[in-house]
Parts: sequence; C-alpha cells; structure tokens
Amino acid sequence: MQVMTSRIASLVLATAAVALPFASANAAISEWVSVQGGAVRLLSSERLESGDYQLGLEFSLDPGWHTYWRFPGESGIPPQLDFSASENLRTKTVLYPTPVRYSDAYSSSIVYNESLVLPIIVSPDNASEPVTINASLFFGICNEICVPGDASFSLTLSPKEQTDELAKLLIDNNLLALPKTGSPALEKIRSIEPFIDEGEEKLSIKADVSNGHTVDLFAEGPEGSYISLPSLEEQDGKSATWTLSTKGLLKSAEGHTKLTLLLVDGDTSYESEHTVKLEQ
Repeated sequence: MQVMTSRIASLVLATAAVALPFASANAAISEWVSVQGGAVRLLSSERLESGDYQLGLEFSLDPGWHTYWRFPGESGIPPQLDFSASENLRTKTVLYPTPVRYSDAYSSSIVYNESLVLPIIVSPDNASEPVTINASLFFGICNEICVPGDASFSLTLSPKEQTDELAKLLIDNNLLALPKTGSPALEKIRSIEPFIDEGEEKLSIKADVSNGHTVDLFAEGPEGSYISLPSLEEQDGKSATWTLSTKGLLKSAEGHTKLTLLLVDGDTSYESEHTVKLEQ
C-alpha cells in the first residue's frame, strides 16, 4: 500500500506544483516552512456539512528523509501539533495514514517516507463565525542524522469558504490510506496472550491475514508507554503471529493495559483497541 500511496502522492504533488499559482483564493493555505530535510505547510480544503473544517498538515520530505507516526517506536519524535492559541476552536482531531517500519543498526521506528498529509478535522465553537488557526508544530525528521523540526502556521477559516480542489485532492489521497476501524479491525486480531520467556513477560499476538500478503504489526500502549515493535514469529497461510515485549508498557494496579494495534495486510490496514490482562 505504501508503494502505491507514494506513487499517487508523487503524481498529486507534481500536479500541485503546476496548479498552485491557480489555486482558489478562497481557500486557506499557509506558506511552506522550510526545515532541514524538507518543508511543511497547513492546508484547508473545505467546510464539511457538519460545520467542521477539513485541514491537512502537509510534509514534503527530501529523498531519503523520514518523519514519524503518532507513536514513533523505539526512537524518534512524533508530530506535536499545538492549536491552543487559536480562536473560536472547540476541538481538533488529527488522523494518521498507515506508516511503515524503519530499522537501522540501533533501533526500529514507525515512520513516513517522502511526502504525506495528516488530515485534521477542526470543529468551531460558533459555527457562524470564522475560526482563527494559530498552530505550532514540533516533530522529528531523520536521514543519516536526526534533527528536530518546528514551524508555526496561521490561517483564517471562513464559514463562506469555498472548496479548494487542490487541497482537497491532497487531503483525500491520504484519507484513502487511513486504516479500517471497528468490527472489521477487531475481528482480524484472533488472540493476545501473555507468556514468560526467559524471565521476561511478552505478548503473543495472532491475527488473520490474507494468504501471500506482506504483513506488519505496530503496537501503541497507554500514554507514557515506551515499547518496542512487535516481532513477526510466524506467517502460515491465512494467519500470522507476533511477539511483543511488555517492557515499558504501562498498566493499571490490577494488571490491565490498553493496547492499540495497527495490522498491515498487503494494501489494507486495520486499527483496533484491546484491553489486555498481563501476567505480572
């Protein structure tokens, strides 16, 4: 899916480069902010029927550079987007397209390569009044070296704002890469069983997958958890099994923990939340 998504993204970005001078003046699009290894900007594509606005945080990364998913894995800085200085803003929801695994000699991380847009849904306090977006971004960006990136954006979202087709195309392309949720995702995870391996507690995670597909699994614990990436132990026909160390995984006094799993099965991904009772 990532190869397909990257090719689509490249075509969209090439189109964007040509179409940008003719983009609608009604839409709110910030200037590019250059950082080492790339550039970032904030887009607004349209006002939805619900009265919310659809925004996108666009990363244009230089070849060989990557940035991070909302949980970076064993190293890295995830995107930290602060909208607290905005006006007439009730809530924001950042959506994350499916990432990929990146491993070097030191660690394994969960990343995005090349270019992407993180879709954002913004809800106003007063739907009849404009929303003033004052946002700051802090994130990690890496190639052979890793550096912090930071940027600030200001946009005004008008209730009468017209759809910007270029921004909509960029955002919609990445909406297609969001994982499936709900029952289809929950049904993919067959079991999560704790066990002890040489004195260390681990989880055995078994999932239904499609025969012949390339698969991967990412795990995210409760806020404040710092865990490794699951390791694929077996893929046999229509099932796959991973192990995950519980080291760094926060749990309640009763021994329960929350685990968000992102299963990548070929061109499709599935995200589900699970409550797990640990052994220790």
